[in-house]
Amino acid sequence: MAKYHLVSWNVGGISSPVKSTKIRQALKRHRASIACLQETHLTAPEHRKLKRSWVGQIFASDADHKKGGVAILVAKSFPGTLTMLRADTDGRYVLLQVSFQGMDFYLLGVYGPNKSDHSVWRCLRSYKC
Repeated sequence: MAKYHLVSWNVGGISSPVKSTKIRQALKRHRASIACLQETHLTAPEHRKLKRSWVGQIFASDADHKKGGVAILVAKSFPGTLTMLRADTDGRYVLLQVSFQGMDFYLLGVYGPNKSDHSVWRCLRSYKC
């Protein structure tokens, strides 16, 4: 039976080409099948650049400023089917539906606020975002 690896990582920004390369190399070294990245700091155009350098799928919630941003990177070798159900407009979360080896489940990548703003958590609890 094949092994698949799920990685979650607060990358603290990956807009620098040097840092982006180091992160991709680390994901390859850890054989990441799926990587949930938080605090990417990437806008929509920068996520498109990341897509050119990643072999596989990318699902993202873009940051509109230099904080936030969530991306889920899926290796081309991962045999499951992933469908994006929801991504907020503030770079806080991405919700995917995954079908894999006869199972269906949800995968949620979140970058939660570190302030007293609890709206993201209320939204996710109610799934009415």
